[in-house]
Amino acid sequence: MRESELLSPEAAARVQQIEFFARTRVEGFLKGSNPSHFRGVSPEFMQHRAYVPGDDLRHLNWRIYGRTDRLVTREFEEFTNLDVILVLDFSGSMAYGDAPMSKMDFALHAAALLGYLLNLRNDRFGLAACSEQISFYLPPSNGKKHLAEFYRRLVSLPVSGEARLARCSDLLLHLLRRRSVVLFFTDAYEDPDPLTHAVGQLRLRGHDVTLYQVVHEAEKDLDFTGFTLFRDLETGAVDAADPLEIRQAYRDVVEEHGQALRTGTARFAVEFHSMAVTENWDQVIAALLHERSAMMT
Repeated sequence: MRESELLSPEAAARVQQIEFFARTRVEGFLKGSNPSHFRGVSPEFMQHRAYVPGDDLRHLNWRIYGRTDRLVTREFEEFTNLDVILVLDFSGSMAYGDAPMSKMDFALHAAALLGYLLNLRNDRFGLAACSEQISFYLPPSNGKKHLAEFYRRLVSLPVSGEARLARCSDLLLHLLRRRSVVLFFTDAYEDPDPLTHAVGQLRLRGHDVTLYQVVHEAEKDLDFTGFTLFRDLETGAVDAADPLEIRQAYRDVVEEHGQALRTGTARFAVEFHSMAVTENWDQVIAALLHERSAMMT
């Protein structure tokens, strides 16, 4: 995929009016549209409190002093920008799929759209490319040069190896210097228990974590006919099987795996969405952002 194919003008136009909010209070370097746990000066009044020596005299409420003879000062909520880390699964299984596109292409389109939107909002965003470990990390920043580097990395990083998202999550704990929004795009083809526990640790450290499971329709039901050779895209192992004989067992395993992901993420208050690969990828992401925005209103 070329950089020019990541984000069409039509897709960008659909989401320019969508605000991106954190569900939890986060820190930031610049004043933006997301509340911080710090208190500072901004147009958003928060509360009154008793005056203590050293407070800024400009924030004293003289009207209350005139009525009650008590000195009180106004507190304001400081608004900050976000740090958003886009964590993409670059393991071999993400290359699966042809029409309308592979799971990897879907995730790349989604990340490109989010990067564009975050940069438009002056939010800092970064990239963590994961397979067996974090193979590349782009620290959060913003601006045209950063967005161009972000896009360049998206299309140049190799898709190979086995998924070890649990290990990558552990590594992220040491990379993230302040509370952030962490968005995973992965097919989650690994043991759900250690995976959800690992992303849960990010949540327990105060990060706002969402796990997006990217699923291709062709792999949901094993809708093949005749004796088939199946190759593991992560390990290269090849197995022969008759889909008619294993289809129901396969469906049961897929359902159990999905349920384990939903249960595990819910246990740690990690947001979870399963997203089917579609050519209307921009509409899928726009709908999720609209839902996220609605949670804050």
